[in-house]
Amino acid sequence: MHRFRKGISAGVALGIVASVFTASPALAAQEVRMDIQYSFNGYYTITNVVGTGFTTPVVYKAVAPVTVTFHGDDLAQESIQRAELVTKEGAVYFESTGESVRFTVKNFTYYEEAEIHDELTEELWDIPYYVTGNYAVLTEPGYYLVTAGPEAVAPTTVAIEVLAPDAAELDADGSVSAIPTPSTVLVNGKAVAFEAYNINGYNYFKLRDLAMALNGSEKQFEVTWDGAKNAITLLYRQPYTPVGGELTAAPNPAAQQAVPSTSTLLSNGVVPLVLKAYNIGGYNYFRLRDIAALLDFGVTWDATTGTIGIDTSIPYSE
Repeated sequence: MHRFRKGISAGVALGIVASVFTASPALAAQEVRMDIQYSFNGYYTITNVVGTGFTTPVVYKAVAPVTVTFHGDDLAQESIQRAELVTKEGAVYFESTGESVRFTVKNFTYYEEAEIHDELTEELWDIPYYVTGNYAVLTEPGYYLVTAGPEAVAPTTVAIEVLAPDAAELDADGSVSAIPTPSTVLVNGKAVAFEAYNINGYNYFKLRDLAMALNGSEKQFEVTWDGAKNAITLLYRQPYTPVGGELTAAPNPAAQQAVPSTSTLLSNGVVPLVLKAYNIGGYNYFRLRDIAALLDFGVTWDATTGTIGIDTSIPYSE
């Protein structure tokens, strides 16, 4: 018989290396699905997500109230704990505070039993098999670690930063004005002509242009497109395959109308990312600093000369 042992799942304090969180709050909220590793059909969903942090694990920025729902019929580990950012030896970590979040619904069965039990009112005496649809609602701002997995395997963990409802400015539907970026752009010290645009004070670059410009460097990446799924995939550290038209800048670009992109962006074809993006003339444009944070390359700005620098030899920093 399986005996339940306290602490074999997410109750253990968890330290996870994190990079700088640069997701934009100015983004329309959406629901994100995360598949659970080693599970046959397990996944969880997170509502009201407005941005993605580039960390291990992935950090989602979401506006309260945030509902986290667990799905699947082979999950033996399901927990949500409050977390905090700590710094050790110059590295930033997420670490559980040990404070568990109370679920709204958390039902389970035992092995080869049909009876449904309620973990909110019963103490576990064996390894549970959770019923699909368990969920918790996060209302307090702060960091949380969400953990789930089948029995006796390393669980899948994601972090969430919950924002107060008035902390996120959600994007309005409709087009916005995109003004051609007049700045000179240097990629590893070499001038490269981009057709980039400034939208609400931020520089947006065509994703395939950046992929072409970084090709052959230590921060190169491949871009693939799945029209049936309306999905863009970024494959890190892989050479870029040109499709034609990259780095073709008009001699006198004009202002354009940009509309929020509806495409899904996937990290290595698996992890959904939530980044601010616009469609301009049929192409997807992303904020330069978001892509730099994602791929961890340096971006500099020289106000005296009006020059943007992209440097793949240094890490990203604000």
